[in-house]
Amino acid sequence: MKHSQVYCIFLFLALAFGPISTSSEVPHLRKHYVRFINQLDKKVLNVNCKNLNPYIDLSLHILLPKEEYEFNYNANRTMLFSCDLRHGFTSSVFNVSDTTTKRQCGGNHCVWKA
Repeated sequence: MKHSQVYCIFLFLALAFGPISTSSEVPHLRKHYVRFINQLDKKVLNVNCKNLNPYIDLSLHILLPKEEYEFNYNANRTMLFSCDLRHGFTSSVFNVSDTTTKRQCGGNHCVWKA
């Protein structure tokens, strides 16, 4: 009888304090950096970046010549930032966090020069 009680106590402790399943752990997210540099001669560059899911609007940033703007985010499957760059009547909208763009930038640090 004494052995079965010790066995039950040992089993209870093993179940209560045993190893935790790795499937419940939060995956490690890599931080990505995006920088915009205004190299336009005597022109203002407007930068407005957004993510749709979850909705994040980084608001409008007005860059004078030689000014820079940088933001970062934790990369996961739902983050897909697109940025609208404008100067004068010219504008361009593009994704800055898709796989192709990250590959062209060479990894976690992407620098855009206008």
